[in-house]
Amino acid sequence: MLKLTFLTKVSYGIGQMSQGVKDTAFQSFVVFYFSQVLGMPAVMAGFAALIALIVDAVTDPLMGDISDNWQSKWGRRHPFMIAAVIPFPLALYMLFSPPEGLNQDSLFLWLLGWSIVVRVMLTLFNVPHNALGAELSSDYQERTKIVSYRTFLGYVGGIALSVIALNTFFKVSEQNPYGMLNPAGYSDLGLLAAVIAFVAMIICIVGTKNVIPFLPKPAKSEKKVDFKRSFKAFFEALKLAPFRAVFTVQVLSMIAGGAGTTFLLYTGSYFFALSTAEISVLTLTIVVGLIPATIIAPVLSKKIDKMPSLVWCLLLATLVSFSPIILRLFNIMPENGSALIMPILFSTYVVGYSLFIAGGIVIGSMLADVADLHETNTGKRQEGLFFAANSFAQKAAYGVGALIAGIGLDVIAFPKQVAPSMVSADDLFNLGLIAGPLPMAIYLIAVFFATKYDLNKDKHTQICAVLSEQRAK
Repeated sequence: MLKLTFLTKVSYGIGQMSQGVKDTAFQSFVVFYFSQVLGMPAVMAGFAALIALIVDAVTDPLMGDISDNWQSKWGRRHPFMIAAVIPFPLALYMLFSPPEGLNQDSLFLWLLGWSIVVRVMLTLFNVPHNALGAELSSDYQERTKIVSYRTFLGYVGGIALSVIALNTFFKVSEQNPYGMLNPAGYSDLGLLAAVIAFVAMIICIVGTKNVIPFLPKPAKSEKKVDFKRSFKAFFEALKLAPFRAVFTVQVLSMIAGGAGTTFLLYTGSYFFALSTAEISVLTLTIVVGLIPATIIAPVLSKKIDKMPSLVWCLLLATLVSFSPIILRLFNIMPENGSALIMPILFSTYVVGYSLFIAGGIVIGSMLADVADLHETNTGKRQEGLFFAANSFAQKAAYGVGALIAGIGLDVIAFPKQVAPSMVSADDLFNLGLIAGPLPMAIYLIAVFFATKYDLNKDKHTQICAVLSEQRAK
């Protein structure tokens, strides 16, 4: 088994910052920017995200299969990670820098075109990167620790982007009394996201190149690119009950998370009437929640195994995270402006994020185990295939989630380009209805499907024994 150093694990995990800054930029800022700042209907932003998601439905499994079967002196994964280093950051910057004077149709095309480029370039890096994590260890518990590094550092990248942007580019001033409506700040946001992603990718590639000689290699008889094989393999993987369960959970929870995150600026700015500085403080709850999350996931999965860990993490996170909105709808929460608002929001967000992130770590570990199960049936190492599904599910968070949020905002006819003081009580109540119960219900459905995952530690031990026999032949 490959012996991993701390530096290798950290270098590998830093690569996830590219996903982190993209998720923060898309889920927290894109719909708000194009809708509230530039005046484009929110549903149009949602449809742009959905169309880009359809592109992902093709590119993600294709990239997973190609990286599984690629042969080069840089191994299976690194060539594609290297290829994304420049185009991905560039596309992130361009997304948030549309020319002035574009009409709504032109804005839509700008958003759609650069969203597709961002997502395809992220696929080029992220699918091989996630698959690489599954190859670094075959140990049942060590895999959870590796995913913990990746998850922790991915969130750090996204949080850094959010905190710096909210306290610098969108800072309240005389020229911009409501900072989030400052158009110039979004171009700076895109540039910062691009810089963080570029540096993270370089560190990851350089820091993990030493493991390339020790990683599994593809069968020399396989074609490097085979479109038919790519999608046939994906549908074969769906025949595995554990994969169907974890894939469904990932898609549903990410869609719910995408909708919830899209609503975050709306609920913070309007529903709870928070300042930009207070919203910035709330983004730090992810940082606080990351530390217990990286402890909760390995400890829980060791004590009660992975499926029960995932179920409890998702269930408790859902109930805690949405409690402030639900309590406000029933007039139980303190009034806006109360000194209790921030402590309540901060504490519930910390607990919610801790459990949601812990659940995500468990899912990443589950996928590596499912890849082992798949190998016993096919004789092939196809981590890229399974983490392509993971990548697709993560990007569905913005695609379908943003569409749901956009449709909801248009259905309730939420006012655009207005300060919080100009929004009526009825509009705020309607915002709470779509920002709370809607994503909450989707999460609860995900909890149900999580109970269907049946690949436990004992079964994985048996799988490893079979793999050892197969590889010895």
